[in-house]
Amino acid sequence: MRDQKFEEVVAYRINVNGVVQGVGYRPFVYHIATELGLNGFVLNSGNGVIVEVEGRPEDCLKFIERLKAEKPPRAIVKTISYEKIPLKGHDGFRVEQTISEEVETLCPPDVAVCQDCLNELFNPDDRRYLYPFINCINCGPRFTILERLPYDRVNTSMRPFKMCGECEREYSNPMNRRFKAEPNACGACGPGVKLYYKDKLLRVSKPISEAARLINKGFIVAVKGYGGFHIACDATRGDVVSELRRRKKRGNKPFAIMVKNIEEAENIVELNDAEKKWLLHYSAPIILAKKREPNPIAEDVAPGMKYLGVFLPYTPIHHILMRGIEPPAIVLTSGNISEEPIIFRDREAFEKLESIADYVLTYNRRIVNFADDSVGFVQDGQLRLVRRSRGFVPEPIEVELNVDSVLAMGADLNNTFALAKKGRIFISQYMGDLENLSIRKRYLETIRRMQQLLNLKYDRVAYDLHPAYYSSQIGLSLNGEKIPVQHHYAHVLSAMAENNILNSEALGVAFDGIGYGKDGKLWGSEFIIVRKGEYVRRGHFKYVPMPGGEKAVTEPARMAFSYLYDAMGEDALKIDIGLSDNVKRALKNMVDKGINAPLTCGLGRMFDAVSALLGVCLTRTFEGEPAVMLEMVADMDAEGSYPFKILGDKEYVVDTAPIISMIVEEMKRNIPVRVISKRFHETIARITVELADTIRLEEGIKNIVLSGGVFQNRIVSTRVKRLGEERGLKTFFNNIVPTNDGGISLGQVVASSLAGEE
Repeated sequence: MRDQKFEEVVAYRINVNGVVQGVGYRPFVYHIATELGLNGFVLNSGNGVIVEVEGRPEDCLKFIERLKAEKPPRAIVKTISYEKIPLKGHDGFRVEQTISEEVETLCPPDVAVCQDCLNELFNPDDRRYLYPFINCINCGPRFTILERLPYDRVNTSMRPFKMCGECEREYSNPMNRRFKAEPNACGACGPGVKLYYKDKLLRVSKPISEAARLINKGFIVAVKGYGGFHIACDATRGDVVSELRRRKKRGNKPFAIMVKNIEEAENIVELNDAEKKWLLHYSAPIILAKKREPNPIAEDVAPGMKYLGVFLPYTPIHHILMRGIEPPAIVLTSGNISEEPIIFRDREAFEKLESIADYVLTYNRRIVNFADDSVGFVQDGQLRLVRRSRGFVPEPIEVELNVDSVLAMGADLNNTFALAKKGRIFISQYMGDLENLSIRKRYLETIRRMQQLLNLKYDRVAYDLHPAYYSSQIGLSLNGEKIPVQHHYAHVLSAMAENNILNSEALGVAFDGIGYGKDGKLWGSEFIIVRKGEYVRRGHFKYVPMPGGEKAVTEPARMAFSYLYDAMGEDALKIDIGLSDNVKRALKNMVDKGINAPLTCGLGRMFDAVSALLGVCLTRTFEGEPAVMLEMVADMDAEGSYPFKILGDKEYVVDTAPIISMIVEEMKRNIPVRVISKRFHETIARITVELADTIRLEEGIKNIVLSGGVFQNRIVSTRVKRLGEERGLKTFFNNIVPTNDGGISLGQVVASSLAGEE
């Protein structure tokens, strides 16, 4: 360090807040300070990173400017504040221990293993050669091993593993890539991997290589990842994939596949530059990309789908495993029985996965916070998440609102909850569907864990308006002021929050299956004006009955009959939709008498109806299947659309009868199903833009916000955007926050805060 005794010297205290712990921020600060010859220290605190520097005024200011301009690759700097302080006479620059105070800093998400670590992992001369827990300041587990902030080893599940002398020297050397890398370890001092047959330990020298050999031979193996267990098998063998589907009770829901590298991925799916970028991103999501034809992957991996969910190895275990895999890809799906939560504890894995996996590959480091893999697709260069979890959680959404001390319960499907503190909204990892009792138990446990981890308290509880939702019932049982939020209003607010337009007026378009409306009916095709913390419904599709209530969701032919009966009256009984004449007469009776036939305008139910009417999907085995399969069969080269009527003025209603009638006419003329599907999608897009344009001109509004599960449909969302652009509409979608019900909790937090401001 420069001798500062005979020079003008000043001192500054600097606070850096954001994702600045567990990402190499302290060594980054150390390098800049020593380069500029400054004295002082850097440390982690509950309020982020605190730095004190002493030196010449120009050097101190250079230091501050470099902190503003530069950062480590995984850091996210939210704020930098600084002030002059009295000199303390520091000698040299050092990294000090964490100080304890109220936690305000952010927890980093898990990060895929970096290239530097991979180079060492597969270098026979490196001391960490094939060590399956290699990591550094730029990569490794974070959220999934963290018990509480600040992010220090003693607060993680690495606490039981005492570093050996060599690891300790790396950890203590500010010039080393593993300086203060909290999960730092090696084969001599860190966690280890073991392979089990059922619950019996196998004595093998290379358990990961043995697991790869077993997968190559056609066995099904459970593999412990960062956030929980996966189930792996050869993705090219239809018999093995079918057996896994049977054991998991999976129905037709697609499996994800893991490939060795980006080159292998390009042999299986078509990838543009943005899709490649996200596959290689440190968050390592599953990307839904278009299948190449012919394709080596077994059809039963994703029956009837044009897309495959593909991702790359992101843990050292995955990389070592994939080196030994002979086929081009393996199925790597969540380790659970379908509709149950992902398993992340070893004891539970041995108990529950015995009927699914032939072998279990696990390790002796505890997963503190479970996290499923995140899933998304790229549209117009933007990642649009369908499931937000590992690699993204718990990074907050920051809003320009006085939002604080709120717990939002989310919805029942694709559930997430959210906690808010000082303008930051922390959305939980993907929870699943709360219809399952074990997921409801996990839900309450995870709310408590997230509160403890991030030091979050709440005195208000926001919940869905639907009285039968488990999330609402649980929310009403908790302490605090209760704030009900309409489902589709929450959808729209979630997209407004993500796009930073909460201070503007907007026309929100929310399309999904069903959500409880203020009139007691089931909404789901909403055009609403959002203004000054309130909303007004300006339009929707026509109400039709749901014969059998929830049964009409799992048996879409019931919805097909309802729409046909609405459009054609008694003639609907003559249309073949896979139901017997007796069943159709029973459905007619239910509709006529209003017996267990609640009214809905949910656009998702109309997609179900058309899918069943065309014979595409008559029985649903996973959420959204009829609509997804209808999208899959559409001929993208087909042209044309169907006539529609928009009735009313103050509250517009889209009459669906002309659309259904024309589809029936085209079926009689033997127009191919793939053409009818595309024309139906085009019609929905045209209705959306026509009505949105009408309402926004009447209301004098510029921003059109589109949310809800229907906008996961790439045909509809792409066409709405293109047609809207032709009319000069500025459209906003959910991107990093799911447009499905996984984003509802964000909107609920915002709604509760807007209500509070009023």
